[in-house]
Amino acid sequence: MSTKPQVQINTSYGPFIMELYPEQAPKTVNNFLSYVDKDFYTGTIFHRVINQFVVQGGGMNQKLQFKTTDAAIELESNTGLSHLRGTVAMARTNDPNSATSQFFVNTVDNTNLNYQSSTQPGYAVFGKVIDGLDVIDKIEKAKVANVTISGTPYQDFPYPYLISIYGAERYEAAANPTLTSHTLKGNAYGIAIAQYSGARTDYGVKLTSNNTISVTKLGGSYSPETVTKASRLEFTDGKFAYDLNGNAGKTALLINAAFGLNALQANIVSTGLDLFDQGKSMQSVVALAVQTPLFQSLAGGSDNASFVKAVYRNVTGSLPDATTQALYQGMLDRGETTQGDLLAAAATLQANANTVDLVGLANSGLAYL
Repeated sequence: MSTKPQVQINTSYGPFIMELYPEQAPKTVNNFLSYVDKDFYTGTIFHRVINQFVVQGGGMNQKLQFKTTDAAIELESNTGLSHLRGTVAMARTNDPNSATSQFFVNTVDNTNLNYQSSTQPGYAVFGKVIDGLDVIDKIEKAKVANVTISGTPYQDFPYPYLISIYGAERYEAAANPTLTSHTLKGNAYGIAIAQYSGARTDYGVKLTSNNTISVTKLGGSYSPETVTKASRLEFTDGKFAYDLNGNAGKTALLINAAFGLNALQANIVSTGLDLFDQGKSMQSVVALAVQTPLFQSLAGGSDNASFVKAVYRNVTGSLPDATTQALYQGMLDRGETTQGDLLAAAATLQANANTVDLVGLANSGLAYL
């Protein structure tokens, strides 16, 4: 068993464990562990994700504000440690001695980040992911965008969903861990739910390569269990649907097409899930959606012109041009189709699936009440 310190980081995509190298980078390791020990990383996010490069986080909170940090530390990059895939290093500015709390994981070999000389000092490697590199790989492939937050532009920012760090703690594996366990129950319509006795942040949850769910009670005394008979997980403080290839996916697609991504809120999701779990078709649920005050309020009215603009914007992210507006509005005005039928068709478009990002939702789970 390794005598090096280890830290387990629990994310909305699942947990991973890193081993630290205090012999080579003592100041950097001590700095990182000081943030871990005072629970600094709880509620932060990965705010920079670059495919085939790095995933970076540990500084910005879920309100998209950077947290106040301790004083910056001296750079320890000339240690012989190399930026290979899975290694963990401290992020910094152009000032070599500016690292505070932010860290990044190399998703490929990035030896160009190694120490080269006093004028090209590189970045300080201080650990390596020894378990859960598959979680890093999933984060690496998250959908990103260039966004502006409080007037500052950020590139490669995970969007439309945040990738949260639920917590970071020192880790020591138990010699004979207990298998994580759940109680299996069904909802009113027979949908299987795995029920756990603790809060969501007490568990690491990730999708496996064969799309089953791996759940681990954190703390080092438990080993993961694979949940095969349920696609919904229930904790003492929240419920999450992972059947994004089923009713949860239908719900997310419909909500976005009708109301936009901002409406993917637990109470609205619950209504959609309930209807689809009852066995109702997309057309019947859509017919209900277009009659809601929320839909008409967000669309700006119940008229056909407002309907086309709202749905097209929700699905594609932009308003229709004059030709497209005239095409779909004309179909509605002439009675060739209904708002319900057109919304149902829009919900199933690939463009809508791309906007919703079902893969990203499947990794974090769709929250409901």
